[in-house]
Amino acid sequence: MKNMHIGTLTWLRHFLSGSYFNRGNVWRVFPEFFQSAEEQTYPVPGLKKARSITREGEKATCLDMTPQGLTLTEDYLLISAYCHTHEHHSVIYVVDRRNGAKLKTILLPDLPHAGGLAYDPIHRKLWVSNTLGKNAAVAAITLEAILHYSEKQGPIAYEQKVPLKELPRASALTYDNGYLVVALFALKERGTVVCYPIDDEGNLTQKPNVSIHSPNLTPLASPFGSMAIPKKIQGVTFYKQFMLLSKSWGKQPGQIFIFDIHKTTDFSDISQAIKIIEAPPYLEQIYVEGNTLFALFESGAAAYRKKTSFVVKEVLQLDLISLIR
Repeated sequence: MKNMHIGTLTWLRHFLSGSYFNRGNVWRVFPEFFQSAEEQTYPVPGLKKARSITREGEKATCLDMTPQGLTLTEDYLLISAYCHTHEHHSVIYVVDRRNGAKLKTILLPDLPHAGGLAYDPIHRKLWVSNTLGKNAAVAAITLEAILHYSEKQGPIAYEQKVPLKELPRASALTYDNGYLVVALFALKERGTVVCYPIDDEGNLTQKPNVSIHSPNLTPLASPFGSMAIPKKIQGVTFYKQFMLLSKSWGKQPGQIFIFDIHKTTDFSDISQAIKIIEAPPYLEQIYVEGNTLFALFESGAAAYRKKTSFVVKEVLQLDLISLIR
């Protein structure tokens, strides 16, 4: 037992900073979370500085990039980040899944919060949280454009940008079996999740062909309506018959709610969750691949790293079989 404790503390030192790992019983703070953690992690790029451009289009180094969204392709981790001071364009980091190396920083053509990313593996397309006028929106970028992007060029172009009728903001995204699932973060009231079908060409079903310069076009409506979820939700993903929601706000511990889709009648009622896992604060997007849950935190960013001792600077992997057991 003593050797297991020592091993856990040694491993934790790889991604925690501050006084957190200096406490002898640190592993006890979030036991379920860290006992399910796998050894491999991925460093989050851009926490100290990131390549970007100003609102005027001038090349700049941003010291305030804050990671938000996370998804995986067959070969890469994609991580979105926004400038906390709103002075620079948002970015997407492309990370090699084999060795964790950052391959490139992609400039987005605007300054969205970029709270969610979703990858459609069938049509090889990335969806990014955005806004258009007074509505939430999602913007699409093809994987081909991402692979051919060079840091010598300017912002990448969106293939499509679609406003969404049901939501004022698109706080979290995920792709699941031909659907784009969009969630709204709400601070004081219940949040909302909405599902939009993707057609055979990889576009949202109604094919509005929205121009990024046309904010007055009719927003896309979901044929399924909306569903209430708990407040302060930062991420949504699915595993077998379960829906997982990540909750986080400020320095309070984060939480992961696990709902059984077949048995839950109200997904905003956390008492119906089959399990609630305590996590370090500043938890952002979560993503499932196979039996692994990937978790991204923003605590390593300049805006937050001095506000908590629980600083997580890497994308963590958790064993879902162990986590849900």
